[in-house]
Amino acid sequence: MSNRKGFVRYIILLTKMLSILLVISISFVIDIPMAIQSFNTTPDKTDSSDVDKTDEDSSTLPIIGDLPDETPEVKEPVVVGPPTQTPDPEGAVVEPPLTQIPDDPNDPDDPVQDQEPDNDPGINPDGDKDTDPEEDEDLEEPAGEQEETNKYYQAAMEAISQRELNNLYGHNEDKVAYLTFDDGPTKAFTHAILNILAQEDVKATFFLIGTQVEQYPEIVRRQYEEGHGIGNHTYTHIFKDIYKSPATYTKGLRRMEKVLQSTLDTDKKFRLTRFPGGSFGGDLAGFRKDINKKGFVHIDWNCVNGDAESLEISRPEDLVERVKETANNQTSLIVLMHDSLGKQTTVEALPEIISFLRQEGYRFELLPASRGY
Repeated sequence: MSNRKGFVRYIILLTKMLSILLVISISFVIDIPMAIQSFNTTPDKTDSSDVDKTDEDSSTLPIIGDLPDETPEVKEPVVVGPPTQTPDPEGAVVEPPLTQIPDDPNDPDDPVQDQEPDNDPGINPDGDKDTDPEEDEDLEEPAGEQEETNKYYQAAMEAISQRELNNLYGHNEDKVAYLTFDDGPTKAFTHAILNILAQEDVKATFFLIGTQVEQYPEIVRRQYEEGHGIGNHTYTHIFKDIYKSPATYTKGLRRMEKVLQSTLDTDKKFRLTRFPGGSFGGDLAGFRKDINKKGFVHIDWNCVNGDAESLEISRPEDLVERVKETANNQTSLIVLMHDSLGKQTTVEALPEIISFLRQEGYRFELLPASRGY
């Protein structure tokens, strides 16, 4: 009897255990899909709804303003005048007093490169070749005015020897003023100077830097089209580079000449040059000889407005006064001015400088060979 009761208890216990296992199994089976569903519906930080929201938010970001139409002006090397002896490696020099005498035109140590002008009958007064001279018959100027125009440009369209160019300093006939501007072109001031020259009906010669020509070719074309002269002022104007040797200097002149020819779409030679800092003194004798041998000529100055005599900006009235001081009753003035950055007062003083020179009886001309040949 006791064995039967024990068996029954065993069966009941077994049944309870099976029931518990069954309940656990059923719960486990039910929890798995719920867990999967729960996992699939849990918000993720990178789900599509958040991406869309990010895109929508990005559309409200402020729009950056339009870029400027032009590249900001690159400041060219600023050299403020000729050294008294050896150029400073960094170019930070000032003009010396005008007590130095330009090179002796009869100096046997200064070779002269005699150059023959191109006698091309198809060259017009502006120095360009006429493809069909008969086309403009109806637009020709009166004979007298045309002859005067031809005379005015003739010297600027022909080659010149160094000795002949040196003789400009000692001109003893009627008074002549050659206005010159160095270190341009610059957008800030060259256009303003050209506007004044047009209003005053005066021509000037611009000694240009190659890197500046490449930056503002349209200004150079305007200068040439309006009848002004063009001079070669080296490609870079950086003293420590250009004055390494005579050969290096002349190489820079040739490179600059090619830049001018490309800019003006011409094969004319531009051999009229000015040494950065001037060619005064004996230290550059070898450089002068070398460029003459290679067919280039150079010109300095004998009158200044003083816009490069100090690192400080001069007042316009001071610049006018400096021209009066250095003109010194000379019959031939090669006037040094600048149209580089920082020369606002040069622009402001220019009308009065022109007025003064006119009152003193000077006429204005281009430097010889400044129109190319």
